[in-house]
Amino acid sequence: MLNLTQRLQQLRSPARLVTIGLLMALLASCAISPQAPGPSEAIGPEYVPELEKMATDGQFLDAALAYSRLANASEPPAKQQYSLRAAELLMDGNYVPQSYQLISEIDTGTLDTNLKIRLGLLGARIALARQLPDEAQAKLTSIDTLLSEQNKNQLLQYHQLRARAFYQQKQYLETARERVQLEPLLTDPQAVVTNQEAIVSALKQLSPQELQSARTDTNDTFNGWLDLVQMGMTMAETRESGDLAAWHERYPQHPALESVINSLLSARPRALTMPTQIAVILPLHNRFAEAATAIRDGFLAAYYAQPANTEGPSVVVPSIRIYDEGNDPESFDFAYAQAVNDGAEFVVGPLNKDAVTHLASRDDLPVPVLALNYTEPHGNNLPEKHPDNLYQISLSPEQEARQVAERAWLDGHSRVAIITADSPWGKRVARAFSKRWLQLGGHVVGKQTYNPQESDYSLPIRRLLNVDESNARERSLERTLGIKLEFIPRRRQDIDFIFMAAASRQARLIKPQLRFHHAPDVPVYATSHCYSGTVNKDMDRDMDGVRFLDMPWTLEVSDADSQLKAEISKNWPELEKQYSRLYALGIDAFHIIGQLNSLRRNRSEFYRGETGDLFLDANNRLERRLIWARFVNGIPELINDFQPTAQN
Repeated sequence: MLNLTQRLQQLRSPARLVTIGLLMALLASCAISPQAPGPSEAIGPEYVPELEKMATDGQFLDAALAYSRLANASEPPAKQQYSLRAAELLMDGNYVPQSYQLISEIDTGTLDTNLKIRLGLLGARIALARQLPDEAQAKLTSIDTLLSEQNKNQLLQYHQLRARAFYQQKQYLETARERVQLEPLLTDPQAVVTNQEAIVSALKQLSPQELQSARTDTNDTFNGWLDLVQMGMTMAETRESGDLAAWHERYPQHPALESVINSLLSARPRALTMPTQIAVILPLHNRFAEAATAIRDGFLAAYYAQPANTEGPSVVVPSIRIYDEGNDPESFDFAYAQAVNDGAEFVVGPLNKDAVTHLASRDDLPVPVLALNYTEPHGNNLPEKHPDNLYQISLSPEQEARQVAERAWLDGHSRVAIITADSPWGKRVARAFSKRWLQLGGHVVGKQTYNPQESDYSLPIRRLLNVDESNARERSLERTLGIKLEFIPRRRQDIDFIFMAAASRQARLIKPQLRFHHAPDVPVYATSHCYSGTVNKDMDRDMDGVRFLDMPWTLEVSDADSQLKAEISKNWPELEKQYSRLYALGIDAFHIIGQLNSLRRNRSEFYRGETGDLFLDANNRLERRLIWARFVNGIPELINDFQPTAQN
């Protein structure tokens, strides 16, 4: 009896099924198989519970693939139901453009009321992810008369989405009103806390005058929130306990939790959410000294770039202590104990992977640690349980390789040729890419490695493209006929795209050699390493068409980032060019400390950092979702995710 994963791997059709747009054609067909699956091999409705288990385990893309298979094999109304579920799972996995594409292909003419509501809720989620709150509100308005008081879950989603839409529209008063209506539907105590904090956050966007003008003469719940937030604004100076007692007397049944009230009335600025003392433990005098120094300087640059507090009482700014240790697990243990003894309330480090793995094996950590690398090995062989206080952030190349595989799959490709450096780094990247690619159902039709110390990669490229075989056929034919032939070598035709793992110097050599060896039209996907991080039109003129993913720090610089980058470049001009991304890692390491609580409460939330959108996985790793770009005239240009990916 084949399990579901094995059946998914068998589901290959000899032709694309053009049914519901680019994504579903991709998910439905993919690689060519020697034999089309028979009826007994098809995935049927009986697998729905197992697919939902996959979704519960976070395998959103894989579950969506299977649901799309069900949709293509089904008739209405099951077809629409399975397609909608696939779109919901894509959205759960943060595959916004693909979910957007899919729901636009669903035939809404025969949907029942429940499916119409689900479609409207999903459409609103997508619109909010695209920063289109007006569109989200329109989607919600279209279903508000269909909602039933009996379906609490749909009502809950409806009010949550309306609140988010109002917030994006900067209608903070309406945001708070919507969340007040939402609260009776919440059953999880932590969700109640989060909702009340969101009410306070929205109302704090208003001035005291706006809060006052919104009041009515009643003593209802919403007025209680208005009075409480307004009191919090004035309490920052007076802190008179009598005001709170009077508020309790006026609103004796108000649902505001004591923890939320105390947090509001403490009126602490953001800096006080940080520890009062942070220890940074890095190996500043070994072979990783320059990399560690860049991380340290990025951390300190973010620390000193904090806006000065100009209102309210004076703020105690956390102190930073640097420890030049952590070359190995033992030295880090010693430095960690010393930092805790010195009063550290948070520790950043180590950088060494072995030291991080050693930390993960400890029973507990008295002071939280943000490690600057991932434990080894990465994957299913990790320790069953990490210390609760251990968090990890890394510029993992394996993580990037997996995202490249997912992007190429969603772009409609199924057969890949891989070229990577003949080095431990290249093997790790190729292994991570191949594993994820095969999980998705793709085929690897060829692999070649190159020596990164050389400059001529024609031999591995000819082998990758089977050009040598073409030349051999020419020579054989000439010998048989006894004449000289006019001949143009022909590359293999079973390659959808090439995955290239290369640093910028090697990538600039590989891309033109691919063109020379008759593969100018084959799309090339790469990790961030193919881009130096600095725009250089002349050096990258041969990179046109290469698609790669990278962090916002290098591709999407805001005004604030520009100032910070200018300071870093001014202070460390040489190191900044070589270690630009490590400066960004240091910056995120500082800022993420104040975000860990909210990210831990809601694993679907993310922090928009310099190294990418950061979110916590089940093992407290900060995973990065990167952005995509394509070289055009030697300059990286961001790819519009809501347009089909153009071919070279």
